[in-house]
Amino acid sequence: MAIDIEGALTYPTESDDWVKTLLIGGLLTLFAVLIVPAFFLYGYLVRVLRAGINEATEPPAFDDWGTLLREGVVAVGILLVYQLVPLLVAAVTVGGSLVALGTGSEVGGAIGIVGVVTGLALSGLVALAFGYLTLIALANYAHVGTVGAAFEVSVLRTAAVDSDYTVGWLYGVGVLIGATVVSGIIGFIPLLGAVAGAFVTFYGQVIAAWLWGNRFADAMGVGGATGTNDGDGPVWV
Repeated sequence: MAIDIEGALTYPTESDDWVKTLLIGGLLTLFAVLIVPAFFLYGYLVRVLRAGINEATEPPAFDDWGTLLREGVVAVGILLVYQLVPLLVAAVTVGGSLVALGTGSEVGGAIGIVGVVTGLALSGLVALAFGYLTLIALANYAHVGTVGAAFEVSVLRTAAVDSDYTVGWLYGVGVLIGATVVSGIIGFIPLLGAVAGAFVTFYGQVIAAWLWGNRFADAMGVGGATGTNDGDGPVWV
């Protein structure tokens, strides 16, 4: 199924309360460094994934804050579990190379430099691969509503090799890169730039999350016509 790029780009504005939603999301993004706002933000993005799965035409609202917080905490936990392997690879390769550099010998220094470059490249590739899987895991969690759903190997395998999902994932990544570039340019504006950049980032995250959820549903044959959810709660199938 073809991706409606124009529709995806305007998706965050397709509700009567879109300005309110953007304001709340932008503020949560701005203060995400304080941790608790980040949980609410991730909870909302889980809700957007669910909306994408069910082809909801309007972005979900910021309501039912208790559920939002709970799902955000779970989402962050899932993300951390999936990033354990990349972190371990980085610790072994880059960390070991730094130890070699610290020996002070010419041989150790040469080995250390090569090791750091190789380790950074390897850990970066592993992080990218696991990041790809993490989004599938979060989408299945959003769909089913249980933590175990994020670790279903059969779902990970099926969605990961589906070309439609891969294309959708690339589109979502492209949107995030675009939002990052715009945020960076705006960031040169004193004071106002950082604030405005947070809203641009949130806008991009919503588009990307909807695309990932929608492509996940297409890859797995769920949601949309087979689901009855409007994006505000799990679909139990």
